[in-house]
Amino acid sequence: MLILGLIDLSASFILLSRIFGVRVPIEAMILIPLGLLFKWLVSVTDIGGITDLIVAILIILSIFLNLPWWLLLIPACLILIKGILSLIRL
Repeated sequence: MLILGLIDLSASFILLSRIFGVRVPIEAMILIPLGLLFKWLVSVTDIGGITDLIVAILIILSIFLNLPWWLLLIPACLILIKGILSLIRL
């Protein structure tokens, strides 16, 4: 569970960095969404899996498009909470 929580936290930090204009290595912006997609395949019908899918799509879209800050902030907060809770449940 530690790895899954760290993937969630990394995804939230990527989304937050896109909001504040901090540059993120392109490798991280490709590998973290892939990890989220693999997590989504494990729990397709769960609300956490749906959150993983939405965040992965938003990270990939933010590579090519300049998305509005509010569209990135809400999923960033959700995945941040999800990552913290999965680390607490150790």
